[in-house]
Amino acid sequence: MSSYQAGKELISIFYTLVKATQVYDLNNDVVQNTAKKFIEHINELFRTVTNVEIVRYRDYIFFNKQRLRFDVEGYASLQFIEESLRRLKIKTLTFLPGITQPEAMKFAAIFKGDKSSFLKDYLLEKYKSVSLDFLTGEEELPEFFKDSGRVKKTYFKALKVTKNLIQNLWTRQPVDAKGFRRVVYALVDNLSQDEFGLISLTAIKNFDEYTFNHSLNVGILALAMGQRTSLTKKGLVKLGTAGLLHDIGKVEISKEVLYKPGKLTSEEWEKLKMHSAYGVKQIIKTRGLDEIAVSAIIGAYQHHWNYDGTGYPGDDKTRHEAALFARIIRICDAYDAMTTPRPYQPIAYQPPVAVRVLWQRRGTYFDPLLLKIFIQILGLYPVGSCLELSTGETGIVIRQNLGYLGLPILRIIIDEKKEKIGDRVVDLALQTEVKIVKPVYAQKYGINPAAYFI
Repeated sequence: MSSYQAGKELISIFYTLVKATQVYDLNNDVVQNTAKKFIEHINELFRTVTNVEIVRYRDYIFFNKQRLRFDVEGYASLQFIEESLRRLKIKTLTFLPGITQPEAMKFAAIFKGDKSSFLKDYLLEKYKSVSLDFLTGEEELPEFFKDSGRVKKTYFKALKVTKNLIQNLWTRQPVDAKGFRRVVYALVDNLSQDEFGLISLTAIKNFDEYTFNHSLNVGILALAMGQRTSLTKKGLVKLGTAGLLHDIGKVEISKEVLYKPGKLTSEEWEKLKMHSAYGVKQIIKTRGLDEIAVSAIIGAYQHHWNYDGTGYPGDDKTRHEAALFARIIRICDAYDAMTTPRPYQPIAYQPPVAVRVLWQRRGTYFDPLLLKIFIQILGLYPVGSCLELSTGETGIVIRQNLGYLGLPILRIIIDEKKEKIGDRVVDLALQTEVKIVKPVYAQKYGINPAAYFI
């Protein structure tokens, strides 16, 4: 069993043990058998490690420095442990060699309480083989995770490479295919370690460089969806490449049409719609016809095909059935386009409004199941959303609460007196008395939401 699978198994058994102690007393066979299984598993782990450490940071759970993913299998157990550690303000939970079955059962039984009762019981019992490290203020990066700056470096490196690729194609210069391939692999690796950090950077919206930012953001959002659907690394590389190159055909469209501030004529619109077909030629020119290129070609050609079979390119009489990657990119492309200012859309959709528009078009434009996955990733109020609260304050969404799609975590930027601040965090899943009144434009206060993630 791999270290990753061993960690997921540990979480699953401990979750079952805690739940069992909520229903039965400690002498019950169900509790006893589950505790025995837990001890057997943990002793097996101690044959290769000196301690067993579970760390919560943001919405992530790490087992011995390796992040455990919230996938379909084991979702309930991982979510429960994350929520419990957050509620009890526990940063690190460590099981030490020598833990006994009675000790494991007693600890599981108090794990369900609130912070004050839990702490009282924990100190009273003096557990010898269970060590806890509590949060004392705002969450800090775990020591092993302090290289998160590399996520930003990867994002801006990918942005630079994407920009160079598109500009070179525009000017008919040689492209750096190997450099582009390395960037895709770097994005996949960074996403597996810090999904939140990479996704939050898609809040960056550059009016002047929409083409480059948009391509990268769609690639990252598509990768996040692919990761949630349990694609292999090879599959993620294919999807990430397809996402980054989905609009590559626009290099054959004149910039006068692409950046026209007013409404396009019917002739200009028909020309713009050809970018999906042009993308096929550009991808072959850039990558040839290897396995990854074929996936990118399909994504580029089909990313404007709707779930109901309509869309372009193609005639109005023929119904199209888009491939999985194209259906994923369709959602990511629409969301990022709606939430980004452009010459003909100087005022972008607020992210929560864009999510609602996507949901209204499920089953017609968008695959309903994939759209649910997308919303689970971004939440009802995506990172970067600016929200007015019932307290009179205004905050920027800085991260999501897994399992609470409508209750994000915000950094307060405007107090009740309408003065700028920026040093207080509100977790709506914990501070239930605080309600969301409505989304507002951050520009109203002269604030760029992306600044909170750069």
